[in-house]
Amino acid sequence: MLAAPLPRRAPRELSEAARASAVGRPSVGALSPARERARKRLVWTVLLIYLLAIFEGAIRKYIAPQLGQYIFFVRDPFLLYAYILATRFALWPPNRGFFALSLFMCVFGVLLFFMQTGVFGVDNIRLLLGVYGWRAYFFYLPLAFLIGAQFRRADLLLFARITLLLAIPIGALVLAQFASPPNAPINVGVAEEQALQFKSVGITLDRIRTTGTFTAPAGQQQFIASAFALLLAMLLLPRKQSGLVFFAVTACGVLTCLALSGSRGAMLHCAIVGLAAISVALVSKNAALKAKAVFLPAALVVAAAILYPIVFPEGFATFMSRWNAAADSEGGDAGILFRSALGMVDFVRFIGDVPLLGYGIGYGGNASIILNAEVDGIKPGWLVEADLSRQMVDLGPIFGLGYIAFRMAFVVWLGFAAMRATRRSADPLPVMLYAFAGVTIFAGQITGNGSINAYAWLFAGLCIAASREAHASSRLPRTAIRHAPRFPIPLRKRLQ
Repeated sequence: MLAAPLPRRAPRELSEAARASAVGRPSVGALSPARERARKRLVWTVLLIYLLAIFEGAIRKYIAPQLGQYIFFVRDPFLLYAYILATRFALWPPNRGFFALSLFMCVFGVLLFFMQTGVFGVDNIRLLLGVYGWRAYFFYLPLAFLIGAQFRRADLLLFARITLLLAIPIGALVLAQFASPPNAPINVGVAEEQALQFKSVGITLDRIRTTGTFTAPAGQQQFIASAFALLLAMLLLPRKQSGLVFFAVTACGVLTCLALSGSRGAMLHCAIVGLAAISVALVSKNAALKAKAVFLPAALVVAAAILYPIVFPEGFATFMSRWNAAADSEGGDAGILFRSALGMVDFVRFIGDVPLLGYGIGYGGNASIILNAEVDGIKPGWLVEADLSRQMVDLGPIFGLGYIAFRMAFVVWLGFAAMRATRRSADPLPVMLYAFAGVTIFAGQITGNGSINAYAWLFAGLCIAASREAHASSRLPRTAIRHAPRFPIPLRKRLQ
């Protein structure tokens, strides 16, 4: 007698384990309950680190300015907790490739500090700058690969939604900052002592570069460019992710931050992101995505360009004043491009001019200038402006060139991974995340500014995760793709 057939599972109930089996990778469902709980704690811990990177400046400016030097390190205990969590529950990726190299660099950074101390001697300033410099160079590196290994698509889209929702209040804050005098508390903070106030870069006598929740325009530039990349990615995703009202309101927030930033760097970074969105039409094989990639970014840019001088006439006039003044001082409208290109090659002049081991980790950064640090009568902090040159001053010609080579190789590898994933899956998220993270790691002040450093490695990790998830989904059977659970899980359920 034949056995009764097994009941057929409803298509919507296709398990994560089955989806993962179809693509030959470990699944969330395949993890033990303890490891899955740890993975979820890791996701929320990284989200907390991200939110602190955005709001720590506001805490320093508006809540506790007298504790600013300690709040600067407020993210670090949570990052250390994430590393401990990953080690305890075996959440790290396989120890090979760039991840293995990042771990080696973390250890080598400590050894280099001791070698520099042996050559130049130890004092309080060298110890303080050494801790600060090691943090800037190495501490956040492994986080990118941890995020890349453990974040799922729903986690990525949760990050995107939260970022876009934050653009609404931050846009309102930027409006208030732009309308206020440069010395107003909303711009400099609530501290009474001038030494504890945060002064932004002036554009005109009455206008400054807005900083949003950050203490400097550089951090706000990272928020604007990353939010713009996520906005375009969400618009290009094949399935409807949110309603029209959500996109309209959050787009207004992002574009308000951009229009009133007074930052040429933010405009240029967003232009690169926009070109990356259009390039999805060339990368992807999906006809529907090709059409959206050509039409939506172009329509958004044209609408923004038309409305900019109408909605924000003073913001437009201020930005043009900034652009023209900078162009005059830099030799034309292409001055910002020339300045950026010069920053990418300026490090070469230090090859024969700095000590073999450098002046010391952290000696080429802003903290060195603030502390008035000297080495043999030289103030290394005043020698450099570009980040690649900082590597030469801090690490010396041999190890500095090694760090630069790591940055460039990582950017190339990440770019190939993102483009390959988008091409195979018709998912624009990897390329859009790369358009932000790749530029930041390639040319950003990742070892000179704490906010840029956090943004660079956080979004590099999100890009790795998006590439991995997109690549995995492209290998699913057609039936599995058709009947797989829809993503993302609604925000209200994710936050319960």
